[in-house]
Amino acid sequence: MKTVIISDLHLGIDDKYAETIKNRPLLVSFLEKLINEKEIDELVINGDFFDQWVLPADYDCPEDTDAFYKACAKNNEEVMGAFKALMKAGIKLVYIPGNHDMTMTGETLDEILPGITQAREGAGLGSYRTGERGEVLIEHSHRYELFCAPDCLSNKEFMEYGEPILPLGFFFSKIGMSLVGDGSFENMPENPIKIAEIEKPAKDDSDYDAYLYYKIWYDVITSMFPAERDPDEKFVKVRVDGFKGDFSVKDILPEKHADGIYAKLYKNVQGRWEELQKLNGVKSPVDVRHHIEHIIDQNERMLIPKRQYFDVDESIDLVVFGHSHIPIYKEYEGYGRKKIFVNEGSWLDINYSAPEYKATFALVESTKDWTNAKVYKCEMTGEEIRFVDITEKIS
Repeated sequence: MKTVIISDLHLGIDDKYAETIKNRPLLVSFLEKLINEKEIDELVINGDFFDQWVLPADYDCPEDTDAFYKACAKNNEEVMGAFKALMKAGIKLVYIPGNHDMTMTGETLDEILPGITQAREGAGLGSYRTGERGEVLIEHSHRYELFCAPDCLSNKEFMEYGEPILPLGFFFSKIGMSLVGDGSFENMPENPIKIAEIEKPAKDDSDYDAYLYYKIWYDVITSMFPAERDPDEKFVKVRVDGFKGDFSVKDILPEKHADGIYAKLYKNVQGRWEELQKLNGVKSPVDVRHHIEHIIDQNERMLIPKRQYFDVDESIDLVVFGHSHIPIYKEYEGYGRKKIFVNEGSWLDINYSAPEYKATFALVESTKDWTNAKVYKCEMTGEEIRFVDITEKIS
């Protein structure tokens, strides 16, 4: 059995801001090659098929998510046509939700791509078991990150109807795009806003975890995406189904109050991380302090497949994640047989996380006796597309 996995296409509603434009023809050529060669059984889209997050903070989006994703599909008609042709050729097409498209409903995707198989577990989440022995587990992996996991506990007071789902990362993207909406980091503000810094409490202080969460946002707003706007200016426009409002930097950046450190949005989100992990089906929850302190630690991320799958389910031999945009191949020892972790990378025009690798995918081969995986990079030579094996380079 042969399975190809792609993820993080990030197809957008507006080419002025979309992250995958130049690579769209390459994606179509890739899909056509899979059809013509007739060597695979299924293709899995492992999350972030479309992108609802990477748009400027004041972008005038359709308020209805159904209309938003249909508009994304219309803006990428040639790609949708290639996926339809792939299914018509008898190749099974599977979709798993990611964080950037977590609000897309199954009904909407069924209308966009009739016949697609959807591997869903609940709002904004999913995973897919495949392989001859069911030994392959595929998921986007955003459920393991505070900034990206679906959040049904925060911001209920701002919902006009329905239940909340958008995590912190939605606002992270909006604030970032308000600065780098042209897709570059060349025109950084010379005079970013000044924000009074909160004094770091002792580790045994009840506010310490809240401080760690605050410090992430402080660094984002003052260093990573330094904003020039007035902290009180409500420039972040949110119109996502029932979640509606105009918000400012002060609404998202925690401040010191008499009763603790918190912000208007996602108040005490760090205190709900344990409950949120349970609701999102995390098998081995991680303490919020440890998580925040290691939130960008790549070595910590490499422990997730081991902690969440290999250590708890001996029947799983191969785990495939998307989300990070970094193609990875890693083998784990100590289980009596080979255990493999793969990340298939992304299709972004500019892959800031791994600049050398764009338009990558994973190929999994499974038999009754063994499982193998490789990661490839797509390249065009004239009018011919070729697949370059990068497995050894990324191991």
